Amino acid sequence: MTPRQTEGGFTLIEALVALGIVATIVISYIGIRTTALIDATQARNWRLAREIAEEKMSELQAGAREVPPTSGETVKLPDYEGFEFKIAIGESEVADIEAEVGAAAAGNSEEANERVDWQRDREDYRRAQSRGLSAADYQDKREEDVATRLAEKAPSATEFEEIAVVVYFPKLDPEYPGQKDALLVKARMSTLALSGLTPEQAAAIAVSKGQTPESGAGGSGNPATGGGAANPGGASNVGGGAEGK
Repeated sequence: MTPRQTEGGFTLIEALVALGIVATIVISYIGIRTTALIDATQARNWRLAREIAEEKMSELQAGAREVPPTSGETVKLPDYEGFEFKIAIGESEVADIEAEVGAAAAGNSEEANERVDWQRDREDYRRAQSRGLSAADYQDKREEDVATRLAEKAPSATEFEEIAVVVYFPKLDPEYPGQKDALLVKARMSTLALSGLTPEQAAAIAVSKGQTPESGAGGSGNPATGGGAANPGGASNVGGGAEGK
């Protein structure tokens, strides 16, 4: 009997096994490419958020606004889909928004949230000590409305307020759908820079309020720094899943 000759080609099982191997390789490659794309987009978003925050802070420092900013108002950025920013004015507002961003970054971690609360309490205590106030007196002072305080006194190059700019942008994490990351920068800025007025205009307002105009109004002092006083503090990066907007 003649031995059966082996026919060329693949059997169905061999073809399925080969197809499975190819599919596994392709799926792994697509997964790697997708992860790399998400990482690159997230890095781009963080870079863009910092640029936006620093641009908005620079506008405030230069007094390059026709109207004073509104504290706590969220503003959408039509040129950047999913991006928006918020300006906080005054020590109390800045402390609140820092706590909000810190809590969002902490997520559901109890330990991280406790650390955020501790840092907030420590900062309040430090500020109270620097002003020679008790903790209770400082808390009462924190509740003072910054808008009222700014309205009572004419804009000044030597009176400063703490300012924060927060930029919110899409959080590219499927575990946190609809939530946003946040980047915060803060500084101390003169009320003159915040007002967007010239020194001459500020002097006229001081006179109308029965206050003494600052000497040298109309000089070359930088309205953001009071002609040589402390300029903005360092930027602060705080990321995490901020509550969905």
